[in-house]
Amino acid sequence: MQPLDLPKLVDRPGFMLASDTVYFNRWTKYLFHSIQQHAPWAHVHFHVFDPTKQDLAWLADANCSYSSETTPEHYCQSHQDRVVYWCAARYIRTTEIYTNTTPVINLDSDSVMVKDLSIEQFLQDLAHSWVPVAAKRETRSLCSALGLGLDQGRHAVRQTLLDVYTNSRLTWALDQRLCDQLLDSNQLQPMDLRYTDYKMKDTSYIWTGKGDRVEKSSFQNALQRYKHLVN
Repeated sequence: MQPLDLPKLVDRPGFMLASDTVYFNRWTKYLFHSIQQHAPWAHVHFHVFDPTKQDLAWLADANCSYSSETTPEHYCQSHQDRVVYWCAARYIRTTEIYTNTTPVINLDSDSVMVKDLSIEQFLQDLAHSWVPVAAKRETRSLCSALGLGLDQGRHAVRQTLLDVYTNSRLTWALDQRLCDQLLDSNQLQPMDLRYTDYKMKDTSYIWTGKGDRVEKSSFQNALQRYKHLVN
C-alpha cells in the first residue's frame, strides 16, 4: 500500500465517499448531490479506486476535494478481491486524508441523504467515534458508515486493518469483525441507523441501499431527484 502523500489534508467537517469507478458513476455522484442539498455546509471528499480520466475531470470541476489510488496487483485476482481491498483501504486512508481534528463520516456510496442535517447536530453526533450496529446480526457492526470524531477511533480502525493488510491478507467482512472488536474495547461506540438506514425511515438523515434494497421505489425515487445533476 503506497502512501497517498497529499499536499494538504482536509480540515473541514463533512463526509468521505470512497468507491471504484463503477460505483462512483452509478451511486456516488447522486449521494454527493444529495449531501449538497441537505447539508450544504458539509465538505465532501471523494476517494476513487482506479479512476478513469473522465472521473478525474469530473472531480476537478466539482465542489469537493479528492484523492485516488490504484488497487494493488495482489488484490486484483478477482472482483471480490478488489472489493475486499477497497472496503479496508477506505478506512485505512482516512488518516492520510483528514487532519486529526476534523470530524468526518465515511459512507457507503450506495446511499442517499434524505433529511436536512445541521452542522450543530453533526458535531454533536461526532462527539466520539462510532459504528452503526444491528444487535441481532452475528457481526453487530454495519460498516456502511463510520463516524470518526476527535478521539483515537480513526487511528484504532486504521491500525487494526493495516496490521492485517501487512501481516496476513484482508478477507470478506473483515471490517465488520474488527469493528466489533473495537466496540468491545470501547474504542468505537455503537450508533443507531440515522446515517445509514437500510429500513429507510423518514426520521433518518441517510438511507443506504444494502443489496436488493437499492431497487426499492422509495430509494430510487430519492435518487431520481438528482438525476438532472449527474453526468
